[in-house]
Order: sequence, then structure tokens, then C-alpha cells
Amino acid sequence: MVKRVCLVSGGTGGHLWPALVLGEALRAQGHDTVFVTEGRDVERALLDRAGRRAEALDVRGKGIGRLVALARGTLAARRLLRREEVDAVICTGGSTSVAAGLAGRSLGLPIALLEQNAVPGRANRLLSRFAERVYLGLPPTRDVRHGVVTGTPVRRDLANVDRGEARRKLGLREDLPVVLVTGGSQGAGFLNENVPMALLALKRPLQVLHLTGTGKDAEVRARYLPGLETGVDAFVRALSYDMATMYAAADLVVCRGGGCTVAELVATGRPALIVPYPYHRDRQQLHNGRVLERAGAARVLEQSGLDEAALVNELQGLLGSPERLKLMEHCARSLDLGDACDRIVLDLEQSILG
Repeated sequence: MVKRVCLVSGGTGGHLWPALVLGEALRAQGHDTVFVTEGRDVERALLDRAGRRAEALDVRGKGIGRLVALARGTLAARRLLRREEVDAVICTGGSTSVAAGLAGRSLGLPIALLEQNAVPGRANRLLSRFAERVYLGLPPTRDVRHGVVTGTPVRRDLANVDRGEARRKLGLREDLPVVLVTGGSQGAGFLNENVPMALLALKRPLQVLHLTGTGKDAEVRARYLPGLETGVDAFVRALSYDMATMYAAADLVVCRGGGCTVAELVATGRPALIVPYPYHRDRQQLHNGRVLERAGAARVLEQSGLDEAALVNELQGLLGSPERLKLMEHCARSLDLGDACDRIVLDLEQSILG
């Protein structure tokens, strides 16, 4: 029986990508989908790229204004869910998910959550008491009520690009290592400021793909200019909509530890040096990175106290040992649970949509 499912993003690409991928899988099974986002620029860009539209539900605010915005957003979400005749709500985290989840609950609709992180975020912790299912991207650090470890929905084409083909497409040489640096959809200031200097300090020929985040590419490109003398070729851009090619070309990924990034590392089998975002109260990215590190797929360096010498030493140890990188690749692939969408859609149809 065809159902109409509302998928709610929480304001970042890391929230929206899994929702978009799961939405495609639901449509492949004959269901209808409605997307709700916070309405940020990064969300609009991703939706345009995917050929999808979404309803915007902005619940941002500070202090008491945040509670007022949440209440107003919840009422707006109730009207939206009724108008769209939604049968179920799937939330991915963030304040927008809280408003849509509470609205769905008040209307008696079944609620499911996508949680990409080893430590559930605050929004999903709040909504979990109402949820029939919580689909977990990583094994959780604590018990999660109605939690099922499925992996995070990612585009399966991520793992289907040949390395040689990817390098030819990007204009890269076959005989030099490639380092991919990415801070996710919003970029990472620490990586933008420190990784170029560390890579140049290696004083060895390298190829670098550096994704900076919107509006930050010019300053990062300038940091790589001295590398022209030492054979470091840096290809700097704000973002890429072809991450399958980026991952396929890379020998090593230097990144944050967001749930979506970690899922992509597993799906592509890329060895990684993870520098988690340090200011999140629950240290989600640190715990995500530790999952890969314990499996032998990554090294985790905490940003606090991390100086250039330590970063250079770690990069030298990884790039100087192709055998180690190959082992890390094998370990990353061993964590892949297969197609998370298949698992989630099957469970949804059996437990919620049936």
C-alpha cells in the first residue's frame, strides 16, 4: 500500500543527504515523499542538485525566543503534515526535526529517526521517547530504545568508481599520492588553516583535493601556493557534488568525524585521519571516529593541543606506508553493513508503514 512519508532535515548536508537517499529508496518501492528542511542555503543547493523541493520550517532562535520559535514551528508543521496528508514522519536531527516530530506525535502519526552518530544528538534523544524506530548508523555508546543498527543511508555509487578513472576525470597523476581534505558541507576552519601547512612541511610531491566550504576557497588556495616549489599540487574548491570521484581518487582522507562523513568512509573503504569537531557537548564526532579507529580504519587526533609538528608526524607516518593504508582500507570495508536503505525500508514497511 502506498504511503506518504515526510523526511525532515536538520539544517546541514549531513542531515539532508541521508534523508534524500532514503527518500529515493522509498520512492523506488512506490511510496510518496515530502521533504522538510530548515531552509538554509546548503540545503537549497543540495535539493536543487537532487532535483527535489522541500518545505522550509525555520525554528531558529536564542533563549526564550528559541522556545517561541519551536512552538510556532510545531504549529506550522501540524498544518503542513495535515495538508500533505502524511502517513509517517522520519526525522534526522536538529531543531526542525523536533518541531516536525512533535507535530507528528500530536497528530498520532508514527515517528522514526535516523541517527548517524554513535552518540545520539539532543533532538533525537528528545524524540526517541515517541519513536517507533531509531535507525542507527553506528553502534551506539549507550542503549537506544527501539534502536536498530542499520548503517547510514549513503549513495551506493560512492563505492563504484574506479580509482584510475577518478584520477583521470580530475586530471590527477597516477604515480603520486592523493590526499582528500574535507570538513563536510560547511567546511572546517581548523583543517583549512592547518592542513595545508602540514602537507607542505612534508616536503614531498603530493596531490591534494581540498574542499573548504562555501566562501573559503580563495584563502585556502593561497596557503598552498608555496607548494608549487616542492611539488605539492593542490586542487582547491568550495565543495563537490561528485564525492564518489573524490573518494575514489584519494589514498588518504583528512576530515572531521560527522556521521555522514564516517558512513562515506566506510562505504568507500578510505583510510582516514580524523580530527573531530571539539566543541559539541556530546563529542559526537570523537565517538564516531573512535569506532573507525578501534577497527583499524582510521587515526583520530583531537584538535585540542594538536600542533603542526604532531600533524606532520601523523601524515608522514600514514603517507609513508602504502601497506598500512591498504590495511586501513580493508578494515574500513569490513565495517560496511551493506545497503542501509534496503534494511530501513524493509523494516519501515513491516513495522510502521504496513
